[in-house]
Amino acid sequence: MTLHDLEPVSVHRLPSDEVHIILAPPGEEPPPHGEPPAGQARPEPIRIDTAARTVFIAGRQRDLPRLEFDLLAHLVLHPRRAFTREQLMAAVWPNCQSSTRTVDVHIARLRRRLGPGLRDTISTVFGIGYKYLPAAPGDGRG
Repeated sequence: MTLHDLEPVSVHRLPSDEVHIILAPPGEEPPPHGEPPAGQARPEPIRIDTAARTVFIAGRQRDLPRLEFDLLAHLVLHPRRAFTREQLMAAVWPNCQSSTRTVDVHIARLRRRLGPGLRDTISTVFGIGYKYLPAAPGDGRG
């Protein structure tokens, strides 16, 4: 089973700003840390460790501000799923009273941080919002 086989699940923010993301029903063990999912020839160019709050872009650890990390983690953990700006705000920063255009600002910052080879992994879904498109084997990204 891969992440894109799972239905969207809830994201819970704790008072300590820790984010808990439920990926599978209780009782199912996640794959051992560091091992690529079955059938995947190479690791994804963007890897998220939500427990350690680290992101690896093209194999290098990068420091991201809290909101950008949370936004990228949410998109990467739900690949190929389109989210409206409202859904992203509710999932990533539910207590924010700003305009939904705040999402656009953070997406633009994330794309700059990802660089030219990976910025297209965050795709604009016109009239809807955004989605994460993992690199396909042989497409040259990463």
